[in-house]
Amino acid sequence: MQARMRWLTFTAFLFVLLAPLAAQDGALTLTAAFEPATAKPGDKVVLVLSCDVTEGWHAYGTLEKTNTPVSLTAENVKANGLELDGEPQIPPGMRKMHGNLPTFPLPNQFKVKQPMKLPAGLAAGEITVTGELDYGICNDTGCLPPDKAAFTAKLVVTAGDPAAMPTTTKPGLQLAPDEKVTIAAKFEPATARAGEVATLVLTVTVHDHAWHAYGALETEQTPVGLPADNVDAGVLERIGEADVPPGTPTEKANKTTYPLPPVFEVKQAFRVPAATKPGVVDVSGALVYQICDSRVCEPTSQLDFEVKLTVEAGDARADRTAAPAAPPKEDPPKQDTPKQDPPKPTNGTGESSADTGTKENPYMNWWVLILACIGGGLFALAMPCTYPMIPITFSFFTKQAEKRGGNVLSLAITYGLGIIVMFVLVGVLLSTVILDIANHWATNSVIGIVFLLFSFSLFGWITLEPPQFLQSLAGKASSTGGYAGVFFMGAALVITSFTCTAPIVGTILPQIVELGYTRVSVGMAVFGLTMALPFVVLSLMPSKVRSLPRSGDWMETLKVSLGFVELAATLKFVSMVDIALDWNALPRELFLLLIVAIFVLWAMYLFGILRKAGTVNEGVGAGRMATGMAVVLVATYFLFGAMGYKLDYYMTAFAPPYSAPLSATRADASGATNDGKPKQSAYHAIVKDDGDRALEVAKAEDKLLLYNFTGFN
Repeated sequence: MQARMRWLTFTAFLFVLLAPLAAQDGALTLTAAFEPATAKPGDKVVLVLSCDVTEGWHAYGTLEKTNTPVSLTAENVKANGLELDGEPQIPPGMRKMHGNLPTFPLPNQFKVKQPMKLPAGLAAGEITVTGELDYGICNDTGCLPPDKAAFTAKLVVTAGDPAAMPTTTKPGLQLAPDEKVTIAAKFEPATARAGEVATLVLTVTVHDHAWHAYGALETEQTPVGLPADNVDAGVLERIGEADVPPGTPTEKANKTTYPLPPVFEVKQAFRVPAATKPGVVDVSGALVYQICDSRVCEPTSQLDFEVKLTVEAGDARADRTAAPAAPPKEDPPKQDTPKQDPPKPTNGTGESSADTGTKENPYMNWWVLILACIGGGLFALAMPCTYPMIPITFSFFTKQAEKRGGNVLSLAITYGLGIIVMFVLVGVLLSTVILDIANHWATNSVIGIVFLLFSFSLFGWITLEPPQFLQSLAGKASSTGGYAGVFFMGAALVITSFTCTAPIVGTILPQIVELGYTRVSVGMAVFGLTMALPFVVLSLMPSKVRSLPRSGDWMETLKVSLGFVELAATLKFVSMVDIALDWNALPRELFLLLIVAIFVLWAMYLFGILRKAGTVNEGVGAGRMATGMAVVLVATYFLFGAMGYKLDYYMTAFAPPYSAPLSATRADASGATNDGKPKQSAYHAIVKDDGDRALEVAKAEDKLLLYNFTGFN
């Protein structure tokens, strides 16, 4: 007992040491300034927060639903005499698919703007405005906990002539952070009536002529685009897709690209709904683009724009109700380039990994492919579905050895070929539909239930009997003999064990499919060879099987350990169902914590703390103790990921692609809705360093107020 406690104490000490090891290099920094920096009472100004996110990380726009979006609440801005003049202007984000979930990341540099107004009686002098911007940042493998960025901006209030100084920036014109590209937005015509069509015209200028953006025909780099999710058009109805110039075909390094001229226009038609009342419609959005020079390309970025359309009274004019004719579509010329195998990997959004900076498919590396398939085959061998084939194989080859005087080498090789050929056929035939099958919620539900039942069987809670047709199969195979019969035996192993091998094949195969049939065939052949080899060896030595160690405590320990592994694997299929049905019930953190709990229970079993009823505690051997320690260390690693830290590439792909938002980051501290009534939020509002304001929010929400005093050294 004392030895066990020493080991547990040592393991806990390791956990304490390992938890804070990984420093996260992602950060958001911002600078704040007023535009203009000097104003007079009664003027309007804009508080501009220029945000810069560490390369490789990204924040999220207002359209984000899965992760924490950038937000600037009124309660987080201490205006010190100024008045907020409308809602903050935050980019919507550029739509990207992360697994099956749409996300809306922002570029590394973006701006948040808060319109403000100077009261008429404001005294001259300098005003300091402070506040905090809420945000959350992620990279390709994980997210950091939601955070806040503090800012300070100063405005000079003067009594001078307002005509002598600018009060606003030029309407419709905004500079990109690197000042290489500008965009001007307008409507043609500038006014429209209900039922009429107006065209949004975005004039883009690349000021440095050494750089250029790319047209709609571009396939190598990111073309200019105006996705529907990137435009907030209010009541206006979008008509068709945006009209982006195709670009000029240019040969470069045996590839054709389609650069655009320094100045070009992107057009998008909108219809004013028939019931729209006269007034002004605010339209904002972000144009997606990438610019390159002769040597390098900058990362894909966005240009924000804002524009207004005036809706006037009157009946729709007949000459303005028809949508503009769509420009003829052009197809890029066919290039006489050899078909590549594998095809260029993508990140799920149509952009190549080389262009976006994301990681390539790991199975592009042949060694990674081979090792992954060997590992999958070894794991499949441990599944319960393969157990019934052991006595069948043993019985068959024992009889064949008696008939052939022990010479069964050719039959054993044929038996192995039957297994390999069947797995290759399964991989090739299913490659066209495996992605849909593997991602379908019904498939994952069935496999998850099967894995759960297998784990219960390995724990000894239920008994799974082999199907009757396996028994008849053994009799037929034993009497058939010959190469055809033994080949059929190998193929039968694949079919009868498919329930167990399907989840493993379904995990590996979808990632290989996009790389071409060559890798599919090689990968499945390696997988089949790994499964076939032990059976081939078994068939060559039927007499040696009798001398193998008999099952005992070690076999029971192995079975229960595999039960914990299969129980943890069940969570993966539950997660796939959760994502497919958009439940959002099993986020990354909960998923990893459940695996940690399963592994802790596994370690407790290996340490002898958990035992089956009726078993005697005879101590824990060295091998079992070492395995338990390894399981605890792996559980610590998963706990490390559940705390929000970055995990390796494979565990990141294994875990769900979305995180659980912290309640405090989604709280609305205003305590009131647009109609002024108290808002009953599911989250608790947090007000920092302002006791009076906190009391006001608590009264408005009819809640108790908790003061949290934090000390600093």
